[in-house]
Order: sequence, then structure tokens, then C-alpha cells
Amino acid sequence: MKVLVATVGGSADPIVISARKLGFDKAILLAGKPAGEVLDDSIENHVNPLDVAEAIRVRLETMGGDVEVIPVNPFDFEECCMTAIQAIENEKQIDSEIRVVISGGTKVQSLAASYAAYVCGCHVFYVQESKNGSHLIEIPLTFSELDSIPRARKDVLKVLEDGDDAGKIAEKLKISRKTASQYLKELREYGLVEAANGKARKYRLTFAGKICRARWR
Repeated sequence: MKVLVATVGGSADPIVISARKLGFDKAILLAGKPAGEVLDDSIENHVNPLDVAEAIRVRLETMGGDVEVIPVNPFDFEECCMTAIQAIENEKQIDSEIRVVISGGTKVQSLAASYAAYVCGCHVFYVQESKNGSHLIEIPLTFSELDSIPRARKDVLKVLEDGDDAGKIAEKLKISRKTASQYLKELREYGLVEAANGKARKYRLTFAGKICRARWR
């Protein structure tokens, strides 16, 4: 079962976009309580995240999934983190594939949900807005397993530019095209390179690939 755990703030769009792109059977919405309810100072806020969560519930239920809304104090890191961990671990007991989306809510909510995902070993995503539309980006949280990748594969990351194919990599590293093609295939399986503009034989670095290149240089 695919479960989406998402932080909710003032906008429904990031969660709905994530649900469409990732797919889901169940969504757990960690919705921030209104600031006026949890802070001493009176804060005027015209958006109630709990209302936004209910609007998201309606939209996601029309997509065929179950939805659970859990209110949290959006300024309390510990509460947000522990609530997220509990929600994740409850779903793990029924062998669910869990993905955490952190595009909504306060910085505290997003950071706490990210940390909960790291602790529980879940994939984390956010929605990147651009002039070309919305893109779902995965945030890689650990790289220890990638450090053992052979040096020859790391060398590919160091020279790869957007749109390079196996022939170009072979030329840059003075290796055979067949070897370059095999290295690119392996790096794609690791999630470090991807097809450029939908062209399977041309490649570019993923976000994780860019991070690894920066670490390995």
C-alpha cells in the first residue's frame, strides 16, 4: 500500500500535485493548528491550515484514496517530529511504502517531518515551482551506501554534462563506449543520473548526483 505523509500549511496544491505524481492509497495530513491557538501573542492569519487540510481531503478522496488529518502545533519541533514518526511507524506495521512530502506548513513542520523520515528510513519529496510548471523533487537523506561506488563510476559523475551520451563520456574518460554505457546504466540504477529531456540515451545528473559530485570532487 502506498502511503503519503504530508505537512500542510496554507496551500493545497503541493500535496495534490504530489499525490498525483507519486500515487497513493492513503494520505496522512499533518496540518498545523492556527497560530493564534498555539502562540501567546495574537497573530492575525486569514488561512487556517486545518481548513486547507479538509479541502485537500475532499480532493484526494475523489482520487480514490483514504485520508487522515492529524493536527499538530506547527511551531513545536518535538511534537511535529514525534507525531510524524508515530504515523509512519503505524503504517510500517502493515508493510506500506511510505513517502513524506514537506512542501507545506512552517519550516518547523518541514524540518521535523524530514527528520522523522530520516529516522524511519522513508523517501522525502518537495514540490519545486518553476516557470515551466511544478516538479516533484526527491531529497536524498543519506549517502553512506553510495560512497562505496567504484572510482570509475564516480569519474563519470565528475565529467557528465547535461545531454551527454555514452559516446561523449567515453571520449572524455578515454574508455570504450560499451564501458561508458554500462557505467551510466549503473549510475541510473543508483538514482544519480537520469534521462535528459526524456531522451533515454542522453543523460543529466539528478539532485542526488549533483550532491555526490560535489562531495567526491
